Amino acid sequence: MSGERPDLPLAREYPVELTVNGVRAATFLCTPEHLDELAAGNLFTRGSLRDPGQIRTLGACPDLRIVAVTTKYPLGDETLGLSRVIASGCGAGLEFSEDFKNAPTLPEGFSVELSALRALARTMFEAAVLYRETGGMHCACLAERDGKTCVREDVGRHNAVDKVIGRGFLDGWDFSRACLLTSGRIAADMILKASAAGVPVVVTRSIPTTTAYEIARLRGITVVGRIESKDPILYTRPERIIR
Repeated sequence: MSGERPDLPLAREYPVELTVNGVRAATFLCTPEHLDELAAGNLFTRGSLRDPGQIRTLGACPDLRIVAVTTKYPLGDETLGLSRVIASGCGAGLEFSEDFKNAPTLPEGFSVELSALRALARTMFEAAVLYRETGGMHCACLAERDGKTCVREDVGRHNAVDKVIGRGFLDGWDFSRACLLTSGRIAADMILKASAAGVPVVVTRSIPTTTAYEIARLRGITVVGRIESKDPILYTRPERIIR
């Protein structure tokens, strides 16, 4: 057995504190890049922010491992302090509200070619530099119908998803005409994030969990698994996918 190898590339993971109007709201265990997007995406998908116009300032200091958000008006304790379920996953996990069962299903009207999803998956992995360097990272891709794409990497799957959704949120993307792709399995928290943002199609090279499948079915989200295989699996709402 060889000795220690400190020269080998490792997946960077550090605790980063999120403050909202001076109050600590969360601690991310994450890869300290694109922290503004991580904060925005997390606050948006948990319901604390609904419009980028609510934000007064959004600043990150990776060296100090802090990302701070101030808003034009108080968000209210209900957005940050309700009893929440702790989602499983990489890193610190995610807290989300249990009211998703009462939320309306996503509207119909959006469709996408399976060939386009395959191409987006290739684009995502081609852009995954840290994954190729370390073999220990996750990546996510958000793609809008008009051709805009955003690819981000993180040690945690849900963090990568927060980052791409955060970018879309800050830039005013139309989530109802977007697809979300991820490198790993689709867990419940990731479907809840897609649901909160209003993204109708979620795609993975892997498979969804049972809870993710049930939530996607209830919320009317199309889930596509094994996108790199010869015959990808359309788990829910297959009518959105054009073969």
